[in-house]
Amino acid sequence: MDLFTPMVEQNKLHHNFVMTVAPHALGVRKVISDWANGFVDRDGKFIKEFQTTYNSSFWELYLYAVMKHFKLDVDFSFASPDFVIKNRNLIIEAISANHAHDDVPEWEKTIPGITEGNSFDVFKHSAIRLSNAFSAKVNKYRTNYAQLNHVKDRPYIIAISNFSRQDFNLHGDVPLQWLLYDVLEQKSLTKSNDSTVDLGLFRSNAFQDISAVLYSSLATFGKARVLGDDTGDITCHAIRIKNNYEILKIQANISEYKETLTDGLRLFVNPFAKNPINIDDFVNGDIRIFIADKNGDLTVSCHEDGDLCMRFIDSKFPKHMLK
Repeated sequence: MDLFTPMVEQNKLHHNFVMTVAPHALGVRKVISDWANGFVDRDGKFIKEFQTTYNSSFWELYLYAVMKHFKLDVDFSFASPDFVIKNRNLIIEAISANHAHDDVPEWEKTIPGITEGNSFDVFKHSAIRLSNAFSAKVNKYRTNYAQLNHVKDRPYIIAISNFSRQDFNLHGDVPLQWLLYDVLEQKSLTKSNDSTVDLGLFRSNAFQDISAVLYSSLATFGKARVLGDDTGDITCHAIRIKNNYEILKIQANISEYKETLTDGLRLFVNPFAKNPINIDDFVNGDIRIFIADKNGDLTVSCHEDGDLCMRFIDSKFPKHMLK
């Protein structure tokens, strides 16, 4: 599958795709190509979508790499949902939470967009966008998937990537904690049009048909960058949180920076799921796993070196490598 030879006019290529095919991103392309090895373009549209809309397709490739990492065997003979796992009793459906139509897209970052606003408003906005993505895939399951023979009675995981704001990569997992477990006991959030968004979706049986949510705000171009072999004046800035409270700030040249494929990935388990997942399918040292009981008590796994919560990259290249 040739992902990187443009299929459309230059002005239709997504900003992030243009950055991916730039001379300075050879290592990024190698990583993405490795992720895509074995992936099947079932409808013949994937390459064009990767080049023109990018984020949702990138998320699917990343998820496929994660499944290969966990030896989850995807059956591509089914047109949908996105990932039917043959060797596990499992379905995974992917979606990205994108910016609002009237908002600045994440690839057009501005200083005010990543520095202004209090943390409550930032997380609120993100939680609302994530709620929209979650609801879309709940509706898709109930309307289109639930009665399919290869889907019904299997655990169903919604996999959400967060591209909701310019500063999405700095959000960690807080917006999902609000949305799914209502950790601050807020009950709901009020949108700008005065409608409300319910919180604590996994604190009742209202979504018992959804077994879990797999989530990341760090499965980005930056993930492929740090996993690749690009060198030069590339500085990685990251924050890990150890034992849920100790903040570890990291700043290092990319040659010294360490991050794994599954660092930054989260699994939120629904205690009311009628088809529970086997958590052992996802246990390793890097995924942060949230397990709640029906009383709302929450148990969270902790990476021994700290869970990766935020990361951004500062790169400087000669002009000839930016064309």
